[in-house]
Amino acid sequence: MSQHARIEELSDSDSDPPEQDPDDFTNTLIRPADIPPPSSLRPPPHQPLPPQSRQSQPPAFNSTPPPEYKHYRCLYPLYFDAKKTRSEGRRVGAEQAVENPLAREIVDAVQLLGLKTVFEPGKTHPRDWANPGRVRVLVKEGGRARSARVKNKHHLYTLVSQHLKAHPTTAESPLRLRIQGMPPPKLPIPPPAVPKGWKINEILPLHSPALSGGGVSENILKDVMQEMQNAQGGGAGGPAGGMAAMLGGMVGGGGGVGQGSVEGAAAGGKRRREGGKKK
Repeated sequence: MSQHARIEELSDSDSDPPEQDPDDFTNTLIRPADIPPPSSLRPPPHQPLPPQSRQSQPPAFNSTPPPEYKHYRCLYPLYFDAKKTRSEGRRVGAEQAVENPLAREIVDAVQLLGLKTVFEPGKTHPRDWANPGRVRVLVKEGGRARSARVKNKHHLYTLVSQHLKAHPTTAESPLRLRIQGMPPPKLPIPPPAVPKGWKINEILPLHSPALSGGGVSENILKDVMQEMQNAQGGGAGGPAGGMAAMLGGMVGGGGGVGQGSVEGAAAGGKRRREGGKKK
């Protein structure tokens, strides 16, 4: 019997593990306000929707305090990105890399392996500011492997790569990760704003700062906040007030999405999906 996945808020103080020190790359960061609006870029070609079996209801947020996750291995889309080189952060061979990797699909890959997983959609690798999302994975506990199917972190990279190749990213893939209460984006999703000299993927999460010029913008977040506050009668209590406060933190941080996690494991090889259905 599979467990139900759940979303939990994580503290911003939850730092990266020692294998990746963000301070080494502070000069590579770029603020969303510095990104030019999309101009002559062409949107990605329309592709069919993912199979019905890969869609479900969007995950919900709760305020359950998270356990200690710092000893989990971190996976970023950058590690599997065919557009990146080894020196730019890719951690698999060129033959194992994929186009437009998304953290949401990495979640499915590791959960199918029966590993305990934490999804942080708002965390971003310093070298890949346009593609937010970090997946924490418990590979070993007490010096022992959590799953007989995963020998070590390098083997984990290989298994995740195989999954990403078998489930390539499409133009509709970003719709699978939606924040409850957020209005669906207008289709087709506009192309990302690409600063001159930067390499950015054509397909990105809806909360990517590269889409701030036409995708999920700060104005949309503010509109959602206002709707929730009106529905609550101006009060800050209750679920609507809590979500409005969370969205307020997002807007204050430059339009990025606040931290969350998906925790659970797949059982019996059955894939478990959560994400917004296309309206």
